[in-house]
Amino acid sequence: MLEFSLKSTMKEVETRYPFARAMLHAQFHVGGCASCGFEPDETLEQVAQKHSKDADAMVDSLNAGITDMRSAEIDADAAAKLIKEENVLLVDVREQWEFDLCRIGETPILLSEKTMPLVFENGTQSKAVIVYCHHGVRSLNAALYMRQNGLPNAVSLRGGIDRFAQIIDPSIPRY
Repeated sequence: MLEFSLKSTMKEVETRYPFARAMLHAQFHVGGCASCGFEPDETLEQVAQKHSKDADAMVDSLNAGITDMRSAEIDADAAAKLIKEENVLLVDVREQWEFDLCRIGETPILLSEKTMPLVFENGTQSKAVIVYCHHGVRSLNAALYMRQNGLPNAVSLRGGIDRFAQIIDPSIPRY
């Protein structure tokens, strides 16, 4: 199912696909600065025409991007099943104080500049790399980065540790 069409407004696009602006700017130089900006009520077709871009290519890229974004997420139930299996790497992308407050599993890696090589080294040997944060936004960004840079098995925990605590493990403190 295609998510976006030429008639989709930029507000709809950015609401459904949080990474749309960055992707459009990177691929089409649209939406990243004052000279290539757009208004929320403009359609994709209008924005493409205004900036002399290929509207169909923009729609195709947005639909591919949102498909990639959705495939980079895992729900709490599926994550819990994977965690019970061997060879799953848990990566926490929250702040240190959040990590100190609560975490999923026995040995998650708190992502930092120092631990990044360890994540990539262990991640290539793992069945899955489950990345999580508080609500699933930071982790989605991190999982997409990891997927684009050599860890195709990285997925973001949809809803983050908060959702996981609600559905799977109520012993995890919520904040």
